[in-house]
Amino acid sequence: MPESGKPEGFSGAVGKFNFTVTPSKTNLKNGESLDLKVAVSGTGNLKLFTLPRPVVPSSIELYDPVHNEKIQTPLSGMNGQISDLYTIIPQFKGKYPIKPMSFSYFDLGSGRYKTITSPEIMINVLDGPSASENPVVANSGVPKVRVSAGEQFQFIKLKTNLTDIKQDDFFGSTLFDVLMILPFLTIPMIVLFKKKKEAIDADVYGNKIKMNNRLAKKYLSEAKLQINNKEPFYIALEKAMHNFLKAKLHIETSEMSKDKIKEILTSKNVSLETVQSFIDLTENCELARYAPSSSVAIQQDYDKAVTILSELEKQIL
Repeated sequence: MPESGKPEGFSGAVGKFNFTVTPSKTNLKNGESLDLKVAVSGTGNLKLFTLPRPVVPSSIELYDPVHNEKIQTPLSGMNGQISDLYTIIPQFKGKYPIKPMSFSYFDLGSGRYKTITSPEIMINVLDGPSASENPVVANSGVPKVRVSAGEQFQFIKLKTNLTDIKQDDFFGSTLFDVLMILPFLTIPMIVLFKKKKEAIDADVYGNKIKMNNRLAKKYLSEAKLQINNKEPFYIALEKAMHNFLKAKLHIETSEMSKDKIKEILTSKNVSLETVQSFIDLTENCELARYAPSSSVAIQQDYDKAVTILSELEKQIL
């Protein structure tokens, strides 16, 4: 690069660029912040130079920038934009200038150095505490404010919730003792559960009744599913009624004669009408499998079965 005419602060930018400094807002309330975007866009060696840094008054907090690059590299050359986004937080009420910023680059088209200067930006803080003294302009032209220590750090949290970094040992703690005792407390529960399960498994008679009850409900549900298929419907319905009697009367299949059923149901104080309805429906199931019947008759038989089983459930003592 030629030394002749090289401006002060030149950081090696070569190409053709635009330079902008844009605040997100200029009027702020106490405690608010603003973003200041310093951006260079155009064509050239965008990745090989640094952006200028803004100069702000000492009473303004300026945080490190977030750098962003949107660069493309086609055959025509590297182009796009690079930017630094600064967060600025004023501490006091008043007006604060951000000095003009300059960006210099070497223009290949003209073969000369060019400098772009941004305008001065005035930040206006509308409310909040005032500085203890008026701003004093230093030699650099940047206003500086002298404030007391109490005012300078008033935004810092004064109350904290500190916890002791030294923690109690787990060994010997209450939780340790509970976890040690818990297995011994569960042993009696396991023993009781095992004995109860063994007693249930040993109750062959009770298990058989439960199984017959399940079968009755199963076949009654199956009969409802087969209500449009005559033969499977009556087979399932007959099985449901037989299994119901097995569960309630504790009888075996070999004892399922009509006379025996009538005798046992009568001894259980079941009404003769209900007994006869049960026997009639059983006979109807046997005959209906081979005789023609309508869907209305099938639905009536199903409803009749539900009614009879409900009555038997109530009457059997």
